[in-house]
Amino acid sequence: MTYTLVVSNPPHGEVDPAQAAPALGLTPAEVRMKANYPVPEIWLAGEEDQRMQEAADTLGQSGLVVALVNGDALCEIPARSNVTSFAFGEGRLSMQLEGGELELPYDAPVTAVYCTPRGQVEEARRSGGGGLTEGLRQRSSSIFMTRDSLVGFGGLGGRSSQAGFGGEEGAVEAAFMDLYTGGADPRRLGFVLGAVDFAGLGELALENPIANLEMFVQEFDEKFEQGTVDRRLIDLQPRQRPMVGEAQASAPERKGYSYATQALARLLESISPDLKAMSQFELSSRLAYITAQQGFTSQARRPWAALFFVEAGRRMCPTGPAEQVPGAHACWSR
Repeated sequence: MTYTLVVSNPPHGEVDPAQAAPALGLTPAEVRMKANYPVPEIWLAGEEDQRMQEAADTLGQSGLVVALVNGDALCEIPARSNVTSFAFGEGRLSMQLEGGELELPYDAPVTAVYCTPRGQVEEARRSGGGGLTEGLRQRSSSIFMTRDSLVGFGGLGGRSSQAGFGGEEGAVEAAFMDLYTGGADPRRLGFVLGAVDFAGLGELALENPIANLEMFVQEFDEKFEQGTVDRRLIDLQPRQRPMVGEAQASAPERKGYSYATQALARLLESISPDLKAMSQFELSSRLAYITAQQGFTSQARRPWAALFFVEAGRRMCPTGPAEQVPGAHACWSR
């Protein structure tokens, strides 16, 4: 069964909740809540491509930014290969994987998705650090200035360069950066806290692993000038599926295909059994990668991409520069 998905692609513009509400089957107040959620998620799904296109157009005209995605794209993204160590060399990043070695030149058009679960950030702050500010994440200063700033925060605590994050087992997934490569042999390379040795940072290394992961992302961002880092999953609060019979008076009901709903679980399994029981972190990374392709024109960056993107009524075909696409013609990147 082939589904077409309408996926949110925040941040959104100035939204008209009343205009968007009928397309989503929500009240205007619920639309406002949806629009404030900073993580890409599936809003609508259907087998009728025309109906999904019309809904995406309506949402775009209301100020919401969405991507129209073929459901099979979620299955085509490869499983993560964890990186165990790395080195920033002359003109390339060398990586040791669990199953071999890989080198990636700095001019490769790659996309990275950076995720720090909220529980880990809070734990780092309690352990003695002040936390990373949004200004630090976005600034374009040198790596050494970034390191000095992190040291000023106490290095976010006092752990070794390879130590994992402590806490209740299975309570929250480790922070990570997923590196998506394109080309004839697309890969997804995971730099996962607790699995990767940050000794490759050399004199840039700090004591705390979360600070080291941030330092790695900063240096990656500086060296891969043709690449991009999607930071929408920073401070991600994973949603929990409510227990049967649990009182819901204190929290609004999550509707549609929101994370941690039975509807989303059934949809993913309908798309493919391989997607069954997929965690929010895994799905968020895939959706962030797919929606991050908006505006990209390099074919190497789009091995798995959406049909087209809709923003304020303007369709942008990912197979070329942004343009008006008349009628309901779909643009495929494969």
